Amino acid sequence: MLQNVHTSLSGALAQERVLEIIANNLANLNTVGFKEENVTFKLLTPEPNQYYTEPLPEENFRITLEDVLPLRGNENKYVGIAEVSRNELQGSPSETKNPLDVMIEGGGYFAVHTPSGIRYTRAGSFSLSTEGGLVDKWGHPVLGERGNIFLSGAKVEINHLGEVYQNGEFIDRLQVHTFKDNTLLEKVGLNHYFYHGPEEDDSVVAFPTVKQGYLESSNVNAIKNLTNMIIAHRSYEAYQKAIKNYDSMMEKSSNTLGDTKG
Repeated sequence: MLQNVHTSLSGALAQERVLEIIANNLANLNTVGFKEENVTFKLLTPEPNQYYTEPLPEENFRITLEDVLPLRGNENKYVGIAEVSRNELQGSPSETKNPLDVMIEGGGYFAVHTPSGIRYTRAGSFSLSTEGGLVDKWGHPVLGERGNIFLSGAKVEINHLGEVYQNGEFIDRLQVHTFKDNTLLEKVGLNHYFYHGPEEDDSVVAFPTVKQGYLESSNVNAIKNLTNMIIAHRSYEAYQKAIKNYDSMMEKSSNTLGDTKG
């Protein structure tokens, strides 16, 4: 009976994680360059001999509760999260006509310099700092091939290759990075990513496609996420009811056995 409680509990915990992911997707529905996440499950099959010590104690060997509990470790979960994957589909372009707003068409990420090191982002909502440096929404310098980009605020043009011109004079070119394995990009907050892979798998795109005066909208599908939220919530409630029912059955069984007269 306790095993049935563990099975339902593992399902409830998995659905709880799904609700967290969906809530985060919906919260970032209007976040520039945000990529929605999806959850996939995996079946955790019990491994009866995984936690049993060798040699096993003899039949009449006296054991305590502490000796028994480790033997049940493989029964605690039967469903789990296989992965939280990121939807890399391009978000729709949103025209702003702001010369410092840029979006990447296709793959790639802008590079920004943060106090924690180089981070990557799809959000091209840039502005100028008080010193004239090109910065992201959070004030982090946007990197060009020569380093930080400084502008005087005069007429700025950014062509489709990410080349930055001011009054017709070439200033620098935006760094647009691609990675061999995008699954190694970890979200670290502020719409930034950190790449965990080897340096040789991080490359600057030679001929990127950049649009000035546009921003990439979030690719979150609101209808799909709301539907999935309802499904996950109802599943969570069903698991809760199952746990409550099994708990009631165990309580009734214990009371019945306690009242049995020999």
